[in-house]
Amino acid sequence: MSKTRRWVIILLALAALVLIGINLTAQDEPEQAATNSADPTYKSKHTDTVVYSPEGALNYRLIAQNVEYFSAEGISWFAQPVLTTFDQDKVPTWSIKSDKAKLTEDRMLYLYGHVEVNALTADAQLRKITTDNAQINLVTQDVTSNDQVTLYGTTFNSTGLKMRGNLRSKNAELIEKVRSSYEIQNKQTQP
Repeated sequence: MSKTRRWVIILLALAALVLIGINLTAQDEPEQAATNSADPTYKSKHTDTVVYSPEGALNYRLIAQNVEYFSAEGISWFAQPVLTTFDQDKVPTWSIKSDKAKLTEDRMLYLYGHVEVNALTADAQLRKITTDNAQINLVTQDVTSNDQVTLYGTTFNSTGLKMRGNLRSKNAELIEKVRSSYEIQNKQTQP
């Protein structure tokens, strides 16, 4: 073998070793996946979430057609959500539905579009609440709305702006521009 050929082989071998070393060091460094904060961390179709209190009592159940969770903001978006609340005896008390909802880390549920709250117990005087947008604190079950709200009771209907209420205590108060109609039932006595 000639000296020139030996030097060419040695130089090519060194170049190959250098390239192999560069390739190995590049593989050791983990690649940072480019994540777009506008993309959800995860998506799910038809979810059924059951939440219990720290004492182990059934607190609420949330069913939705689609869910998207964004970990950067700590927000979950629900499509066609249906929330069912339960009392301390595990009896369903309210069914709340809307077009979409946003759940934040502090357990505030913001409902958007065709919000409807229906009583599930037979003894409730307040039977139904309708509005366009509402907020529910899932811990205290306080419910508020700054839009037009209609309350349907067993013997009354009331419409107004800005409602404040609590699902646990089964009460609601309309704040502004309230209009109510009542049905007075006559007791008939037999002669």
